[in-house]
Amino acid sequence: MRTFIRSVIAIVAGFLLMWPLGYAYAALGWPTFHLWGLMHGTFVAAWPTLSILVFLALGYLPLFPRVDDAALLIAGLVWGLLLATAFNIRHALGFEIAYGLFSATAVIVAVLCIFAKHRLRLALLVVSPLVFLNLDLLLVPPALEQLVSRATFDLKQLLPPVAFSLAGYVLGSLARVVIKRSPITA
Repeated sequence: MRTFIRSVIAIVAGFLLMWPLGYAYAALGWPTFHLWGLMHGTFVAAWPTLSILVFLALGYLPLFPRVDDAALLIAGLVWGLLLATAFNIRHALGFEIAYGLFSATAVIVAVLCIFAKHRLRLALLVVSPLVFLNLDLLLVPPALEQLVSRATFDLKQLLPPVAFSLAGYVLGSLARVVIKRSPITA
């Protein structure tokens, strides 16, 4: 029952947190998750990401159990939200900057994986905002004959960030073996 209540609170709070996120992005002049962007489709990435973030943060209250690696997962989600901002305008940023951000993602995931107990979960959660952002085909579903080609195109777009995140997972796992660090709950 507590998990259900926690999930409902997270979904509602994630929805409500889109307004401060939109105002913050508008004040900073950042693209993608400003108010106009949220009203025109990027809420499909912001809402689930913020809901997951709230779900993890609720574990710090005594009423709800804490998820393993909650602080590391929250840090990864915040980076994933920032990465989704840049990924959405990657054509305007240029090839070098986009792949530089993917490389930074690999480094961040590697560092977080050194300390995380569940490393693969962390690596996949970092790129989850990008996956949610590419689900925009659910907003305006194409005709059935175009659905497969559009879905494969969207999946091909996700290959570089997922590959860099998994590379960070491998690097972090190798670093953990070299350091001989046993996993402890963060």
